[in-house]
Amino acid sequence: MKRPSKASLREIPELDSRSASIRRGPKPGRTLVLSLRAMREAAGKTQVDLARALDTDQAEVSRLERRDDSRLSTLRKYAEALGAECEVTFVFGGGQRIILGDPE
Repeated sequence: MKRPSKASLREIPELDSRSASIRRGPKPGRTLVLSLRAMREAAGKTQVDLARALDTDQAEVSRLERRDDSRLSTLRKYAEALGAECEVTFVFGGGQRIILGDPE
């Protein structure tokens, strides 16, 4: 995946480093497509920061960010370490969007 432009990085929600709350986000209805690395960088985190949060080493975070295929459980842990949630959305031909989740 190619590296995002500086303009697209400016549209990523900024995270407050103390509370990880979103201060602003992308324009409504807009979807950003970013790599794990770009999301980590936009959150102001290093691979070492993520490694500590994931209880692994920096080299494993590097491998994860370069991987073409990752387990959903791994992506959820990565998102949590960034202060985010991971959602899986199925998009059907007619534009219907269904978010994968546990039935309550």
